[in-house]
Amino acid sequence: MKKIQRALAGILAAAVLVPSLSTTARAAAPSVSTDEAVYVNLDYYGKPQKVNIVKGCDLDGVGQFTDYGSYEKVTNMTNEAQPTVSGDSVSWKLPQSTGRFYYECTPKNGTVTLPWNFDVSYKLNGVPTAADKLAGASGLVEIDIKTTPDKSAPEYYRNNLLLQVGTVVKMKDTLSVEAPGAQVQSLGDYKAILFAGLPGEETTDVIRIGTNSFESIGVVMMMVPGTLEQMQDIKDLKEDKDTIKGSMDAISDSANEILSTLESLSGGLKQTQSGLAALDGARQSVSSSKGGVYSNADKALADLSQTASQTSALVPHLQKSQQLVEDVSTTLNTMSQNVTIVGSTMASLSATISKVRSDVNDLRDVLDDADDASGRRAALAKDLNTQLGTAKTTAKQLAALLSQIDDGSAQLTADVQSLMETMQQIQQSGTGNASTYQLMQSIGTVLTSLQTTQKSSATLETALKAILGQSDTLFDTGAKTVGVVDSYLDVLDDGADSADDLLRHANQAGGNLKDLLNISQSVTDNIAALNGTMNQYKDDTVGALKDMESLVGSLARTISSAQAFLTSLETVAKTSGNKLDDGTRQTLNGLISVLQKALGQIDDTSTVKNANQTIKSAVDKELNKFEDENNFLNLDAKAKPISFTSLKNASPSSIQIVLRTEEISKDDGNQGEKDLEQQENGSSVLDRIRSVFTKLWSAITSVFS
Repeated sequence: MKKIQRALAGILAAAVLVPSLSTTARAAAPSVSTDEAVYVNLDYYGKPQKVNIVKGCDLDGVGQFTDYGSYEKVTNMTNEAQPTVSGDSVSWKLPQSTGRFYYECTPKNGTVTLPWNFDVSYKLNGVPTAADKLAGASGLVEIDIKTTPDKSAPEYYRNNLLLQVGTVVKMKDTLSVEAPGAQVQSLGDYKAILFAGLPGEETTDVIRIGTNSFESIGVVMMMVPGTLEQMQDIKDLKEDKDTIKGSMDAISDSANEILSTLESLSGGLKQTQSGLAALDGARQSVSSSKGGVYSNADKALADLSQTASQTSALVPHLQKSQQLVEDVSTTLNTMSQNVTIVGSTMASLSATISKVRSDVNDLRDVLDDADDASGRRAALAKDLNTQLGTAKTTAKQLAALLSQIDDGSAQLTADVQSLMETMQQIQQSGTGNASTYQLMQSIGTVLTSLQTTQKSSATLETALKAILGQSDTLFDTGAKTVGVVDSYLDVLDDGADSADDLLRHANQAGGNLKDLLNISQSVTDNIAALNGTMNQYKDDTVGALKDMESLVGSLARTISSAQAFLTSLETVAKTSGNKLDDGTRQTLNGLISVLQKALGQIDDTSTVKNANQTIKSAVDKELNKFEDENNFLNLDAKAKPISFTSLKNASPSSIQIVLRTEEISKDDGNQGEKDLEQQENGSSVLDRIRSVFTKLWSAITSVFS
């Protein structure tokens, strides 16, 4: 990359100057051809301050033409003619005598987008320093120029413009110059430092100047299209690169597919190898046990011979079985007739037993009614005894209450008597008033009634005590009477229970007998069904026995034939067994060896795939290197330039962009930036264009002074 940049540096220097210092020769139908140059004044740090576009036109006899662009100002640099500006169009009407025509356009802010942006910074002795502080400084001055592609610029500029960044250093007060990656040329008392940049490339260029008194004409950036004939092959090179990359990708993908297929075979081959090993193990097992097989075969043949003899002996037994079936069928027919007669008798007996059971059930119902009455009588007797006991308890409680009432009545009598005496004393004392006497009279009436009531209660208590004294005797007599009646009725209950047990047992016996008759009927039915089944399958059974007789005879003959065949097979196996075992062993071992080698090769496919991927990655890296780092392979030397100001304009004959940062000078520090195309008094148009490169050109020509 750096070699390409150095090779382009010298070419770019000439490419910048030639379009500016020469006129274009044309040999075609009269038309206006234009060369466009953009001049950008930057501040110390690379930020655009002023943009002017100078257009040089070869009129070829054409006196009127229109240019398009969004301008703030348009200045005629050749004669006194004035343009007609309307919207985005600038029309010129020039004298016929006009030759090469120049005019300057100042575009509106933001209408021209350059393919690179610049960021310039400064250091003095390793310390970041403002640019305006460096004029006349002593020490090591470092200038860092960071170049960043602007992806918003038109595609033609991004892909086709080459960049050169440089400056000129006067060596009078300079101690050292260092510019890594730059082309440094000594030109008499000056050294020219040139960096080259490819389309779309991002770079950081560093210039270190050891000086006793630092000054700088500024950093100059130049952009020109790559139109040299040698660059016309770049487009073909990109197409070839794309073709090679596509082919490499196809080869890599195909190789990966083949290797993946081989890897997928690994499992199947391993299974086959395992199967062959197992098969060889089975062969070894068969080979090692063939002696026992032969021995067992001899025994099996002897057994087959014995089985054939025993099978032949079955034929007479099968013939007797046919006669047995006939005899069993006859016996069952006779039994079925007898069972039919017994069945009608059992049906009559069953009906009689049913009637007897019905009568027994009626008798039991009667006894059940009596038993129910006995149960109600027992409950009544129990209830009566309970009521008698309750009444006896209540009488005792009543006697106790009467005793308490008697005590209370005596106390009440004494209290009433005392109250009446008190009232008499009050009346005799004469201390009360009329109301008191009236109240005492009412109380006396009440006390008189109360005495009367107390006397009546005493009479009632006496009567109740007499009744309660006789109640215990009455209750005891009632309890004894209930006990006598209950004992009498228990005797009757015992007789009824015995009769009920007899009837119940008789009913159970009748039920069991009826169940037995039902079972007998079922047996009868089954015998009849068995007889029907026997009659139905008798002929088939006899036929089957006859067929079995034929089958056994045929089986005996087959066993004899198999015995003869196996005897012959055993003889052949004993004769050729060793040769067959050797051939099978050699075949299996050969297949296993081949599969082992194949699997060994397949195990290396991952290494091959990795190597293939490594090769592909390396090729892709190299092929994509220029595209990732810059747009050099997109450069089309045959592409027509596009106008900086408008796509409506015809393609210019040539285009270039020149940028310069502010000078750093101890003599002119108050002037700031200088216009790159500033006109000197009395200078021609060509001289004004040349003024852009005044200091650079002076440095170059000083070598020859």
